[in-house]
Amino acid sequence: MFRDVMKVRENKDRYKVCYMSGDDSGFDMMEGALLVLEAMNLPIDWVRADLGWCMWEKSIAKFGEGDPRCNTVPPETIESIKNTDATLMAAITSKAGVKGFKSAILQMRQLFDLYINLRPAKTLPGIGTPLKGDPKIDIVMFRENTEDLYAAVEFCPLPKEHFDMHPGMERFKKSSEVAVSWRVFSKEGCERIIRAAFEYAKTTGRKTVHCGNKANVIRQTDGMMKRIFLEIAKEYEQYGIKGIEENADATAMWLIKNPQDYSVVVASNVFGDILSDEASQLTGGLGFAPSGNIGENTALFEPSSGSVPKYAHKYRVNPSAMLLTSKMMLEYLGLGDEGAKIERAIGEVLVENKPGTLTYDVLRDFRGDPDWEKNAASTIDMAAAIAQKINPRFTGDVLEKAKAKAKDMCDWTKPVGFK
Repeated sequence: MFRDVMKVRENKDRYKVCYMSGDDSGFDMMEGALLVLEAMNLPIDWVRADLGWCMWEKSIAKFGEGDPRCNTVPPETIESIKNTDATLMAAITSKAGVKGFKSAILQMRQLFDLYINLRPAKTLPGIGTPLKGDPKIDIVMFRENTEDLYAAVEFCPLPKEHFDMHPGMERFKKSSEVAVSWRVFSKEGCERIIRAAFEYAKTTGRKTVHCGNKANVIRQTDGMMKRIFLEIAKEYEQYGIKGIEENADATAMWLIKNPQDYSVVVASNVFGDILSDEASQLTGGLGFAPSGNIGENTALFEPSSGSVPKYAHKYRVNPSAMLLTSKMMLEYLGLGDEGAKIERAIGEVLVENKPGTLTYDVLRDFRGDPDWEKNAASTIDMAAAIAQKINPRFTGDVLEKAKAKAKDMCDWTKPVGFK
């Protein structure tokens, strides 16, 4: 029987949630999110863990550079995720060219088999879209999360025997250096992400599921995904859901021309990465882009925005992506009504446009304020304005105590792990 993986495995009266403040401005984002969640009196007990660059530096200090125990993910974090109902994670920092460095989020996706990367893109009040006619956009992207080129099966230099594996490699034999990444698809991997997309459409009353692929050129891998998509689509015709497969580059074009025609989109890891970023740019950019990594047994929710190292601990970043990510987590826990309050409150703050409530990116990019630097609110001030829309009594000493609590919960000088 197909389990609805979009919901927590066990409904409870009270949940344990692991939270991870990430790196750099990730701490500011998480602090703002926890402030808003504190205003809601939710049935959640929080458990702190950490991963990312902060843990890499701590492991280097503990074990020494080059030690195989050095990692971006400490064992304590893995245990915390295992022993909680869901995980809320802020943005993390990755740096290229660091010997032995492994992406923390890729490790989590593989270790916990978080095969769905869920990326909603929805127009918000007061933001709209840069497209002509301001079309209403409400797209949910299902990106396969564990296979494709992100499976991390790579070779450089390429072993000699690999040149003899396929006649297409003949022309590369005289090249001075050859690097290869395997694009790995499995039947099971394709089936489960496609079925999850159709089940979501069925559950939420959506009528179309698009599959962006390049089966016309990449005939084995994308050919498999196209074939399985069409097979599964036939099963869901009885529910009035239409499956539409098209070239991924065509999907990218039509997302610009007619985004309102898309509802649910499913794609492989790489194409899903690109298409979901494009959809996010149509609905406010990465400052408003949430995401979730979901598997059979747990889910890890993170904003799509980066950790913005240049603004680390300066409270400059927009908290909206982190808050909309929190909304997704609440939906996963069966607290969808509470999650809806967050989205409504963000919309109200954006529309009202009161002084001291919007961060610089909103004033600069969506309000055209020539004095955006001077007029910008801090991360925590915008979060406080959103919290007060949800809970009008969240003012004065109550607000200040909640700010102090959130700050202590995200203290970036005290990362947890590698004891």
